[in-house]
Amino acid sequence: MENIKLIRKCEWEEVFLEWYKNEGNNQGWINLAKERGYASWADWRLNGYAKRFECAKTSWGFYEITDPSHVILNWYGGPFRTWIARYYDKEKTKSFKELVERSDVANLSYVQEIMKNYPKDSVITALKLKNGKIFVVEGMHRACALAIMAKEGKPLESKLIFAIGESDLDELPAVGKNNK
Repeated sequence: MENIKLIRKCEWEEVFLEWYKNEGNNQGWINLAKERGYASWADWRLNGYAKRFECAKTSWGFYEITDPSHVILNWYGGPFRTWIARYYDKEKTKSFKELVERSDVANLSYVQEIMKNYPKDSVITALKLKNGKIFVVEGMHRACALAIMAKEGKPLESKLIFAIGESDLDELPAVGKNNK
């Protein structure tokens, strides 16, 4: 993986803590979890997503990525049912290179906000499957912002930290819009 340097190996619990820091206190995500019948945000993400992606069985590391805007262009969006329905043309995934060509993705207000003030201390979580493809499983909007910045010739020059898991899976199941 070029431009990607292992900082240190880590456990899934550390990765999930980073995910929690990104989303766990967001009232919108908390409300959505409860609407879908989960006791909490953590219950929803652990049982609706992480368990299905076999995150606890995965070998994890924190990686420093130089030129993250360009690196992420060749990665893929996670197989989230909402993204499949809205942005993947009913396919299971799209590369970020493909996603940034869509005006509906580029014009998402949340993505635009991130581009103006990228949260450099946040960690995007990704899984590298047996076939070598890397999928973002947490941080889609941040990943889209990075990819759009690269497309527009305004890449983020900072090094970023990513949590990347080496998965034994051949493919990821579609997740989301799930009710307990």
